[in-house]
Amino acid sequence: MLYRLIVSGLVSGAIAGVVATVLHLLLVEPLIFAAEQFEVQEPAVAGAATEVPHTHANGLTHAHTGGASLHAHKTTANTSEAGDTVHIHEDGSTHVHEAWEPADGVQRSGLTLVANILIGIAYGALLATALTLYGHGITLQQGAIWGIAGYLCFNFLPALGLPPEVPGAAAADLFPRQVWWLTTAFLSALGLALLAFGNLLIWKPVGLILLIAPHVFGAPHAPAGAVGTAPPELASHFVVTTLFSGAMMWLALGIAMAYMLQRIDARQTATQPVT
Repeated sequence: MLYRLIVSGLVSGAIAGVVATVLHLLLVEPLIFAAEQFEVQEPAVAGAATEVPHTHANGLTHAHTGGASLHAHKTTANTSEAGDTVHIHEDGSTHVHEAWEPADGVQRSGLTLVANILIGIAYGALLATALTLYGHGITLQQGAIWGIAGYLCFNFLPALGLPPEVPGAAAADLFPRQVWWLTTAFLSALGLALLAFGNLLIWKPVGLILLIAPHVFGAPHAPAGAVGTAPPELASHFVVTTLFSGAMMWLALGIAMAYMLQRIDARQTATQPVT
């Protein structure tokens, strides 16, 4: 049983990760590069009137206009949401230590492949566990259906509240979004399971309620009036291509999982002694 779970999850997850990477490089990454161009800010003109921020020991921040400090403060370090560290010196000058990010090209593509394979293996382990609990053999067509169910739980339904975000998109704080996404994925999986396999009539309405509940509660969003740097057309294109790539990844995962389980079950049947 453990061998069945590990091998099917590893192989099908790796295949799904490769499929996801190919689609990412062809469809999604060009949009990411385009969106990143809008994040670049024009440097301030030398000698122009600028505002120099100062942060007090009590956390109060204010700015002086003219590029010069009117009085000295202790050097402080603030960390932005993106991971960059902003240092504010006694003379009012600032500099930023940017968080590490992979270089464009082979390094970025290679790390994307590794990340997608790891994610595919994690999803493969979940799907293999679900199919083991299901307890029946599945065909390739049924594997595709299970893959679509996984796509609904982990991609499409959470995206109704939190669509994929292009770089520079306005968004709420990370932690509330993570909690809402995990809750939605869990309730969606449970709701679909009750709708598909619930024997009692009462469980099917419960499953439908679980599917709807996270969206009635509502996902956390950016503050009113917040605007991202990328154009809306680019952001919407990013959402569509990301969801399409996710659908193809889950289809590949479901079909590869069904094929692997068929091969493993056939081999185990052939090696069993005849009684």
